[in-house]
Amino acid sequence: MDQTTPVVAYSMGGICPPARRRLRTFAFDPMSTRLTGRFLTLDIPFEKFKGPGPDGGLVQVVDYDASREKWYAPIDLDDPYLLAQDGIRPTESDPRAHQQVVYAVAMSVLERFERFMGRRFRWHREQVLRLVPHAFEGQNAYFDPKRRAVLFGYYRADAENPGANLPSQIIFTCLSSDIVAHEVTHAIVHRIRRLYSESTHRDVFAWHEAVADLMALFQHFTHRDVVVDAITKTSGELGKSGGLLDLAREFGESTGRGAALRSAIRSPDRTPNQFLAAQEPHELGACFVAAVFDAYLDSYQSAIADLMRIATGGTGVLPPGHLHPDLVSRIADEAVKTADRLLGMVVRAFDYLPVVDVRFGDVVRAIVTADRGLYPEDRRHLRATLVEALRRRGIWPTSVTSLTDEALVWHQPDTGLNLSRGKHAVDLSKVILSASRDLDPVGAAGDLRTPPVPDGNGSPRALELPTTSTVFREVAIGITAWARVNALQIGLDPKLPISCDGIHVSYRQAGDRLPRPELAIQLLQRRTDLEDPKQYKPPAIRAGTALVVRADGSVEYIIAKPLPLSDPAVATDDSARQFHEAGKQRLAEMTQWFEDLEAADPLSAFTAEHAIHRLGFATIHSDTGE
Repeated sequence: MDQTTPVVAYSMGGICPPARRRLRTFAFDPMSTRLTGRFLTLDIPFEKFKGPGPDGGLVQVVDYDASREKWYAPIDLDDPYLLAQDGIRPTESDPRAHQQVVYAVAMSVLERFERFMGRRFRWHREQVLRLVPHAFEGQNAYFDPKRRAVLFGYYRADAENPGANLPSQIIFTCLSSDIVAHEVTHAIVHRIRRLYSESTHRDVFAWHEAVADLMALFQHFTHRDVVVDAITKTSGELGKSGGLLDLAREFGESTGRGAALRSAIRSPDRTPNQFLAAQEPHELGACFVAAVFDAYLDSYQSAIADLMRIATGGTGVLPPGHLHPDLVSRIADEAVKTADRLLGMVVRAFDYLPVVDVRFGDVVRAIVTADRGLYPEDRRHLRATLVEALRRRGIWPTSVTSLTDEALVWHQPDTGLNLSRGKHAVDLSKVILSASRDLDPVGAAGDLRTPPVPDGNGSPRALELPTTSTVFREVAIGITAWARVNALQIGLDPKLPISCDGIHVSYRQAGDRLPRPELAIQLLQRRTDLEDPKQYKPPAIRAGTALVVRADGSVEYIIAKPLPLSDPAVATDDSARQFHEAGKQRLAEMTQWFEDLEAADPLSAFTAEHAIHRLGFATIHSDTGE
């Protein structure tokens, strides 16, 4: 073959399928598209659907309108005409366009989580997340863990103050990319840390809301043309760009608020006052979001400082008129890169968060620990900028001596704990192999079985190797046995049952461009002996420990949420005694929180069920009209 002849790759059946699929959406919502004339296009992984809907490997769109008892015809995104034009043109009047929007945004969010976490994402037991674009009539959209579904409502705009909409116009929450990204993120967080759905502290649901808002807002920066437009209009001062930093603008205006539902810029003064006064989860979460965007704007301005010096000739004063398009392009590069880097810092922290009872102080420590492992030198000063922005908003850990990296990183055991050594050694190699095969984009995700091989007669014979689920189950059994032996050193009670709630292997790219393999293990212990036997369905009392483990089995970090030992006499060393004392303090704080919830709930006087069982994503979102 001549060296200049192009090489075309073929699959067994002809031309290989494409790697990517492009689908059109509104410019964040229909109102914004109407005002700007702009549609956006999302570039997501191409997948072979099980059927129309779309019905994919991670997401299934089920379009049933319960209020009208009506099924809407599903869209077939593999239709040749739709493949040729980046999907159907988004419109409010066609339910198929609604199905396309929710699918495209959901897949875009899932892909970003996969990239930041360094592993393929899977729902529990290979299930799918259902997206229901027209689930009910009402000013709400929420993730329902029991149904494994995100339910989107529709409603009529405010008759007197509809914003840039018609009075009483029907508004579909499923057409707001911000709302879709927000709710899908709730589902993802629930998969990664399912017990964050139990309100054991004011910060737990607030953290859920903060992450969901951050993902939705930083999704804006995936659309480079939107960023370029914002830079052009503000001469690079992105803090003045309302559209780029606003969340769910159509929803906010159509419900009579007169503005977007929330904004990344909570208040310009950067003080802790709002965080200290806030109680509602969205308000608390918004304070964390504001701090992250404080850090973003500071880091962005630092990144473009040299470009602005060149543009102003060193005076710091821009000449009249618009910035040069080449300069705008370079500034946009820095804006997008900084946004991606900061969002990655937050998402990667999940494997370093406690299994239960998360606090914002834990989040700060997890972000620093995870990022320091990949970027120890922090050359762009991003960690320090973020920690300082959080401090100014009143968010910091209470159990550290200072805000330096060394003080903020999680506890590293000095006892040489290792899962792969000793009497109860665990073979981690098979789960690492499974995760490695997961990263192959054309292979069967996580499948440890080999293809059929010929037997002695030339007939194909499959090697009888254990499936992925079997391997993980066997490893989980080994880990729990190891945890029982080492319970006191990892903040758990050796006399009570321990369960393994998750094993995840990740390959994250570090600053030197080399992968960093590590395992994230979640261990749980329910303490029914500490629950109130007089209550009907009392709040669950749980201890939990997250372990970050290297590929050789050595335990790198222990992130424990302990409880008092059932027998304090077994705490014979300093580490066990410290966990025991921390557990007593945590139990007292949780008990007080449960009492406060019960006292604040007006239904408590009419039902024996504890107020915590009535708290959920639907309840929280309905309280704020979201």
